[in-house]
Amino acid sequence: DDVIDDAPMRRGQPSVQGRFGRKAAVLGGDYLFCRCFSLIANILSGYPERFTDFSNGMTRVCLGEIEQLRQNRNLDLGLRGYLRIISGKTAALFALASYAGAILAGEPESSARQHGRFGFLFGMLFQVMDDCLDYEDDESDARKTVRHDLAEGVVTPPLIFAIAREPRLRTLAGTVFSDPADLREVLGDVVAAGGLRDSW
Repeated sequence: DDVIDDAPMRRGQPSVQGRFGRKAAVLGGDYLFCRCFSLIANILSGYPERFTDFSNGMTRVCLGEIEQLRQNRNLDLGLRGYLRIISGKTAALFALASYAGAILAGEPESSARQHGRFGFLFGMLFQVMDDCLDYEDDESDARKTVRHDLAEGVVTPPLIFAIAREPRLRTLAGTVFSDPADLREVLGDVVAAGGLRDSW
């Protein structure tokens, strides 16, 4: 995620790519994916019927990231389209973790599905909140790199709501920002238009 976002910080700590570079981060991520599937394979020996659930969940995460990239700088993306993206890239991961935890704890299928639904909704909430933090001023408060989404053309609720209130922001937000002062000005306009407040 940090490689995709080109983020030097994550949750108040230097990201792997920030400390060691993109190549090390990509290779580290590949290694973690391999370990993940190795662990899943070991677990699924006792739950062979669950393999499709796990593989489908991970596929949805990847497809969500691809769809976000495909919709980059699409200022016609509405709230429904945004929610569809995060239902894959974030919520599917939270749902899978919650569902798997319940299965491994011996919960019946109906209970595991409820846990999965909770994880899905929690993941949706988490991503909206994370996207709101990108419009906050202080990186130490947000514990992540801020003012990144708008600069990279990622359309999130603060921008969606602000454009709905102030259509003139559509043109400004479509800019490829070369001057940090211009970016700060548009971010301020989004906040002033109520985009951040409406998103929270």
